[in-house]
Amino acid sequence: MDERYIFNDLPEPRPEFDLSAKPRRRWDGGHSLLFFVLSALASLLAALALVNVSGFYGSVIFSEVMVFALIPFLLRHVFDTGWRTWTRRPEVGAEFWIWCTAAVVSFAVVQSNLPVLLDRMWPIPQEQFDFFKKNLAAGSVSEFLMLLLVAAVVPGICEELAFRGLIQTGLRRSFGTNHAIIWGGAMFAVLHLNPWNFIGLWTFGALLGYLRERTGSIYPSVAAHVANNALALVVFALQKPEDWDTRPEFLPWYVVLPAGALLVYALIQLHRVTASSASRGAPARVILTEPPT
Repeated sequence: MDERYIFNDLPEPRPEFDLSAKPRRRWDGGHSLLFFVLSALASLLAALALVNVSGFYGSVIFSEVMVFALIPFLLRHVFDTGWRTWTRRPEVGAEFWIWCTAAVVSFAVVQSNLPVLLDRMWPIPQEQFDFFKKNLAAGSVSEFLMLLLVAAVVPGICEELAFRGLIQTGLRRSFGTNHAIIWGGAMFAVLHLNPWNFIGLWTFGALLGYLRERTGSIYPSVAAHVANNALALVVFALQKPEDWDTRPEFLPWYVVLPAGALLVYALIQLHRVTASSASRGAPARVILTEPPT
């Protein structure tokens, strides 16, 4: 492997030769860009159309499953998207998951001050706080469990299938690994329509893309996405009613600085752990061939 490259940029697998299988077009960066635009619009329109019919929970589940999970699943029958490659279980051990957890938690702490900083320059509308309070703040254990499903598990699975699976694969094939991670993260941030947290979402999307590239699978990015959203729901649940009517405050430096140091160290350890896995040949087995669909 060329040591100049940061990421484990292994070649794409070749589909197995199967005379009975119909030839499929190769999914590339142009397809990814088109899919992103159409899926983002479809998701927004579906959510707006259904929110008054099925409520917030129903609109989220329907738009996420139909647009970001079902459509990528169906596209695999028309295009060579590498579905069987990036949906395989990664060959990583307990140490990887420990450092992955540390990276997600410390990242959440570090980036939490970015929306507060932007709020000081461009105040967040009170309507956004009211929306979070109404739809994402659980008042009971049953509500919290339902929110975990709707706002953490479902988006974590569906959005990773679309972004780190389908979209990142196409971008990677056309523009290379680094561009796929960076611009895939930017698309992920645009989807959420939250300018006050755009930088944090972009960076988090890039982190998820990094995990996908280093392991050859979307399993780690799904787990990290679900964990990040669940952590945010815990914070929302701990908020007092009066907290929603006041401007957000910065976390103190003695919390952010240690979290930043832990984040850097966790990323170094993740890179080390996945590099050692690559040297043993684990990722090579993950992306060597794709079984016929």
